[in-house]
Amino acid sequence: MPQRHPSNSNLHLHYNNSYNGLGVQMESLPMVAEYLEALHATLQKAMSDYPRVMAFRVDPVIPTVISDRMTSEDHKLLIKRFIASLKAIIKHDRTRKCRSSWVPDTKVRYVWCREVGTNGKLHYHFFLILNRDAYHMPGRACSPNENLSNRISRAWYSALGVEWNPEDPWIHVPANPVYWVDRGNVGHFQKAFYRASYMCKADTKHYGLGLRAFDTSRD
Repeated sequence: MPQRHPSNSNLHLHYNNSYNGLGVQMESLPMVAEYLEALHATLQKAMSDYPRVMAFRVDPVIPTVISDRMTSEDHKLLIKRFIASLKAIIKHDRTRKCRSSWVPDTKVRYVWCREVGTNGKLHYHFFLILNRDAYHMPGRACSPNENLSNRISRAWYSALGVEWNPEDPWIHVPANPVYWVDRGNVGHFQKAFYRASYMCKADTKHYGLGLRAFDTSRD
């Protein structure tokens, strides 16, 4: 079995069904060891910041009419714009609520990957990690009430340069997307890590276009 990724020799392949004692999705092996380490570190940083976090799996969607005209440079800027917009929206929400009373703040931690589908188009998966005392649940996209899912949708529209349509959120929320992780609870940490490990798989990643295939928050 090769030890390095055939398309990126800087990356090492991981074939074991666990990483640092934490289970990974076996059907997605091999995975990239550097991605697993980055995921692990990001979750640990979040747990160092807050006693309780909410981790949320969500897949932003690029409509065909937009993806057909996107260039590699557009994709390179897309995630930067999305994260910047989401952070600004979250900050505005926290600031607005603080005007009436103190509310918990949150950093926006995340893990994301860029993959190539069977249709040859790029698509994205995200794992967002927030202070659970700030955001307990993501809420339902298209809900008339303001919630985290709607904020994610607005940020994605902004990144694509399109006016937000709340009736068509352009985000896909998979089954069982929410993980509550309490500091010191190994079982909670394991479940969140296991779910997000899918994003660390070596398959479907594409290299050579000057685009990252995987990344995490840094702060």
